[in-house]
Amino acid sequence: MNRRSLLKSLGIGTLSSLVLGKSVFAETPSTHLSNGKIAKRSLRFAHLTDVHMQPELDAPKGLASCLHHVQSQADKPTLIVNTGDCIMDALKQPKDRVVTQWNLWHQLMKDENSLPIAYCIGNHDCWGAAEKKDPLYGKNYALEMMHLERPYRSFDQAGWHFVVLDSIQVRATDGQWYACQLDDEQFEWLGRDLEANKDKHTVILSHAPILSAAPLVVGHLGKIDTGYQLGGGAILNDAERVVTLFTKHPQVKLALSGHIHLNDEVKYQGVTYISNGAVSGNWWKGDRYATKNGYAIVDLYEDGTFDNVYVPYGWKV
Repeated sequence: MNRRSLLKSLGIGTLSSLVLGKSVFAETPSTHLSNGKIAKRSLRFAHLTDVHMQPELDAPKGLASCLHHVQSQADKPTLIVNTGDCIMDALKQPKDRVVTQWNLWHQLMKDENSLPIAYCIGNHDCWGAAEKKDPLYGKNYALEMMHLERPYRSFDQAGWHFVVLDSIQVRATDGQWYACQLDDEQFEWLGRDLEANKDKHTVILSHAPILSAAPLVVGHLGKIDTGYQLGGGAILNDAERVVTLFTKHPQVKLALSGHIHLNDEVKYQGVTYISNGAVSGNWWKGDRYATKNGYAIVDLYEDGTFDNVYVPYGWKV
């Protein structure tokens, strides 16, 4: 199926009808002023998260619109960082439904996107309904779909070090399909990786936020008798040990995530933690509280500073 027939079958239309907002970075300088000095930009990338691809609710049209908006920037990013939940759900779905969602994802990426993608696994990307003896159970199918050898890794780009964490542990027991945390083996690997790259400014990528303010006020309101109580699926359950590790490695500057479909920013002990909303907004049903369907443009600079701008791309239900 070529691009024209795909768009027609999905009811998407033409490129000109999909760019639903003007480029917001028409003349962005490649330097900025940091601590009284000029800092040169090393890299610009787009952070997309929580697309939740499905045939329903015009999700294919919405993703195409977002991708065109990203690529229409006058100062276009050089890659896309995707922090998970590419598809609507694989946790509780039969294989044919999971295959349908992934096929849609890959067809759109082939026909509507020209940028390389760095992937991070989300909870809804994991196939939990399969039998555990199935070789594709859990994260294996997602790894295959994302062309990854392992769920966590690191890589260098334009002088910066990127650490991709696997923040989802599949459980499928006691009604809890997953928990947000790092397994011990991964945590030990993280320590070794940060120690080996002490001289490189570092970005941490995870699906679930390591730290976030939004879960305290959205859906997890405190009570007088108990105070705030966060579920195991809100932020990392083991955030304390991860944050403590970061304090020993000041090269860690920025941690980007998704999962909560909200845009917030927390600065703590030298690290900025940002949740960059969701391409799908409120799961393709409109805004998620005060956060519109969007993505972020992230600029990294040679001196370890950065800019993160959340960009609504104009999607309407």
